[in-house]
Amino acid sequence: MFTIESRLSYYFPFKPLEEIENNIWQLWTVKSDDKSFPEDCKIHIERWRSINDNYNHNLISIQEAEEMVVDYLRPNVPEVVDALRSLPNERLKFEFLKYLIIYISGGLYSDIDTINIKPLKYWYDSKIIGGKLMVGITSDYNDLNWEKLYNRRLSFSNNLFKAKSHHPFLAKLIARITFICFTQQDSIKETNWDQVFQNLDANGEPLIQFTGSSIFTDTLFEYLNNLNNAIFIRVAKNDRDKDLKPIVGPQIPENQRFSYRSFSGIIAPTQIDDVIIMPQITFNGFENSQKDEYDDNDEKQGYEKFYYARPLSLTIWSNKKQKLESN
Repeated sequence: MFTIESRLSYYFPFKPLEEIENNIWQLWTVKSDDKSFPEDCKIHIERWRSINDNYNHNLISIQEAEEMVVDYLRPNVPEVVDALRSLPNERLKFEFLKYLIIYISGGLYSDIDTINIKPLKYWYDSKIIGGKLMVGITSDYNDLNWEKLYNRRLSFSNNLFKAKSHHPFLAKLIARITFICFTQQDSIKETNWDQVFQNLDANGEPLIQFTGSSIFTDTLFEYLNNLNNAIFIRVAKNDRDKDLKPIVGPQIPENQRFSYRSFSGIIAPTQIDDVIIMPQITFNGFENSQKDEYDDNDEKQGYEKFYYARPLSLTIWSNKKQKLESN
């Protein structure tokens, strides 16, 4: 019997020669006309729509997203649908649906409380190998005490990412979460998830999770390290495309080609085959920034050129980051 990952790849083949779909997807618990919808987010949602008018913008509820997943996956990979429906907490389901939506339809996913600084038409893409997955670094705490504060030495954001439909990384991620849902069903049901989501690291990430940023990060590293003869490209805008500060962190096995050390301190895009890793500024902005200046005409230079968006922490589920400084 095929594994879930194999069946996803078989029934929904990835087409690497096609471009990423011109879709923008945003998701919340309810529709935008519901009284409980976060009012402060609406202006930022509208900006995503208005400055990217060549994209199909979709703002959907969890219920609508779930119906979309059922219609698409139930006939051939029903286990994924069963796993989604088995989740006892709405936030767990919310995180899982991000990956499922983009796997099914492709495009960009953005949380509703994210401000879009630069129109998508100006975002980086490689002229050597077209990118089919773009992710950004959300935390990169280059300090000996990183483990006291963070889940991971370096992590990637699942609040905003871009991918071609049926990308094999997303197939692997969906299969892994589905496997956890079935093999740890009792533990998942017995856990008080409302309490768990109050226990956070310095990045605002829950210390215990299996649908959020941690599994997104771990699975991406696994995916990258399983690529055969992967092409590794750094985009240098000047003499250095990496911060020259010594990198500290856990030991890495000698046979592991890609780890936090590959991306820590990068100040320009880095690419492994069709996966583009953007620097921390791209989806986070500047630390302690109080004012955002839009870059609607792609005028910024240097490191600021790669500032595309950042979370504003406007919803009940937003990551509330602590302000920290590395030594």
